[in-house]
Formats: sequence, structure tokens, C-alpha cells
Amino acid sequence: MNLNDALAIIAGFSNSFSKKKTQQFVGTSSALTEGTNKVLPTELVEYIDHICPESGLIVKSVGHPVELLKSSDLALKPSMFTGLTGELGKWQDDWFLIAHEGGDPIIVKTSEWGENSPVYSAMQGMGFWDFAPIADSIGQFLICICAVQYALNFPGVSEPLDDDFNLAPAAANWLFPLLRQYAGAHYDEWASVFENYQTNYQMS
Repeated sequence: MNLNDALAIIAGFSNSFSKKKTQQFVGTSSALTEGTNKVLPTELVEYIDHICPESGLIVKSVGHPVELLKSSDLALKPSMFTGLTGELGKWQDDWFLIAHEGGDPIIVKTSEWGENSPVYSAMQGMGFWDFAPIADSIGQFLICICAVQYALNFPGVSEPLDDDFNLAPAAANWLFPLLRQYAGAHYDEWASVFENYQTNYQMS
């Protein structure tokens, strides 16, 4: 899932990544690596230079929102984590922070040089970093976070979640088939925050 395809899919239901909200000035990634011997993966460079929200972006989720870092906060050594001590202070050089969810980091590994850049997350509350994959590409990650947000603000649905965290039928009938189509092997990661995610809804 490349970034252009992902943005086209997102544009079908959300304006989160309209041109007015995203970075359009090529050169940010070059500034990040200036004076170093580090070269960033292709998809990460494209995200930084053309898509990263200039003012950041808060994307609603179940629990804490996902906060995409604004372009000026991107850094090879993110200040919000490199100042930690103990096991949490062992922030590796190839972990590139693009977002966080309630303080839990969401990263791309700059040492991974495939066509796309897999996305990982870890829980700070564990006391050490144990990153697990949540998307096969930045594009897939963006689709998933935007889709969950749209489902939680689904048109015509006043109460998207019941007390047991079941997603309202209309929203579920839209979200779960979409995630099955685009989240791939990471479907459970994104859908299991809803109690009824295993229900066999059909995309309308």
C-alpha cells in the first residue's frame, strides 16, 4: 500500500489529509539528516516531505487519540523519549517517531529498506520497549487510524459505542469490512478495540 493509494482511499471518507493540512515543502527530511551519514527509507522521506501534517494531527480513537507529530517536531532523537532513564532510556538510533498514542510511541525503523516502511508501536507502561508491528506501511497505518476515527464519528450515529464497547451496527458495517480489505494481517490489531469486531459484517 503506497502513500498515494492510501491517501486516495482516505479521501473517500475523510479530509484529514487534504493539502491544506499537510506539509508541502520538500526538504524537511534532508534537514533532519544533514551532517549525519543516515539515509532515510523512501516511504518515510515521502511522508515527511509531502504528507506529514505541518501543525500535527489528532486522530480520534478508542481511549487515547493518535497524535501525528507536526513536521517541525520530527527528529532523529525525539525529545519526548530520549530523556527517559532506565530501560526506557535505551532508545535505538533507527527508531523514528512519527506519532504517539497517549504517550505510547509509534515508529518506523530507519534500518528497514523495503519498498514500504512498516509501522510499530510499544507501550511505555511496560517499563521497557517491546515494539510490535501494527501496519505494513505508513500508508496502511494512515488508512487504519482515519477509518477508526470515521467510524467513531459515523454519519447518523449519535452513540457509536455501547457500554460493552460494541461499535454501532451502521458504523461496524462500514469499518470492519474496510479493515479486512486494507489492514491485512493487522486486522485484529485495529478492530479488536471493538467487542463485536469478529461479527461477519458485509461491506455495503
